Amino acid sequence: MALTSMTTQLDRESGVDIMVASIEAALPRLQANALAEEKMGRLSPETIDTLNEIGVFRISVPHEYGGLGYSTEDQRRVFTAVAKIAGSTGWVSWVTTTHGRWITMFPRQAQDEVYGTEWVGPLLSGVLSPNGPGQARRVKGGYMLSGRWPFCSGCRHTAWSVLGSMIEGADGEPDMLLPLVPTADLEILDDWAVSGMKASGSNTVLLARETFVPEYRVIRMKDAVAGNWASSPPAGQVLYRNNFLDYTTILSGSTPLGMAKGALDYYLQRLDKRGIVGTDYKIQGDAPVAHLQLADAMARIDAAERLLSADCKELDRRAAVGEETNDLFQTKLKFDVALSVRGCCEAIEILHRGSGASTIHEANPMQRYARDARVATVHAHINYETCAENYGRAIAGRPLFGHFSRLEKKAAA
Repeated sequence: MALTSMTTQLDRESGVDIMVASIEAALPRLQANALAEEKMGRLSPETIDTLNEIGVFRISVPHEYGGLGYSTEDQRRVFTAVAKIAGSTGWVSWVTTTHGRWITMFPRQAQDEVYGTEWVGPLLSGVLSPNGPGQARRVKGGYMLSGRWPFCSGCRHTAWSVLGSMIEGADGEPDMLLPLVPTADLEILDDWAVSGMKASGSNTVLLARETFVPEYRVIRMKDAVAGNWASSPPAGQVLYRNNFLDYTTILSGSTPLGMAKGALDYYLQRLDKRGIVGTDYKIQGDAPVAHLQLADAMARIDAAERLLSADCKELDRRAAVGEETNDLFQTKLKFDVALSVRGCCEAIEILHRGSGASTIHEANPMQRYARDARVATVHAHINYETCAENYGRAIAGRPLFGHFSRLEKKAAA
């Protein structure tokens, strides 16, 4: 089904409220799939089809291509709602859909090709790390690409992948490219056996032999970061003028937030239906410890949501007025996400401890939230200690970690 012919028709002003309500309505049905999806190591066709019909995978697609082009804050609301189903569902929706926004940096021919793909589900997966990790070499008309890319979340559901690859630059220094490759050209390895986010299908993808990628489907990482894009951003849509890495980073906090909200709902649903073993409380909701747990968890969840929401709005405000982001702002965004993720994980732990031994069963959503949240806390890009140190470096005026500092951005401009 083409993006422009999908049956879901949402008003772009009020549609986010309708979409969130539709996700909430589908939650019990889709959550019932979560255990089987974990065992499969990927989301089920029913989950993909349902989210597709609701319109989730169109929220980062420009209006010109039949998409919704939601603001960063509205996208945060959508991804948070999806993650209440399960962490893997939220993670795949976030990573594939935000990657879909990246396509607006490519030449128009590539945009037409990707956004015009007949596809049910998310359009784009991908892998991007400081070292590629793929390899490319220049040939007439494009590049020859090879390599292995681990942690390609949602790759079994997408039509395309952006695969970070290294090449020797004109100055002899390594340069990173962002090649756009049809998923059909990739071999997907059956290597996703993990403790959490089990259904995210973050398998390794492989090009077993060198594959040609035409020039119009390749951009330089430095150009992407600096805003030197191959085509003009879609007109009248602020989303496509913000920094694509900042945008992707801030929305990564949506999945742990959604899981924490899901854990809170589960706790509240059982509060007046169970007692506390080892005490005289026949109703958990009568116990002061339950009140303390609720207050502690709610404080962390509310703080995380306020922080992420404010950052999403600030990111789009800066894009709207053309205000350049700097090292301090960008490191603060990453730290805010890491802080929110840690807080949400702590909230889930509090609620898990207060939910009893029955929650250890595989089918129980609480243990799944707990495992998936721990996985989020160790993700390299939102690891709390790393992000805190880098933010502190920025505050102190010291050099930052990373390959794309402000100096490199200026050099790329």
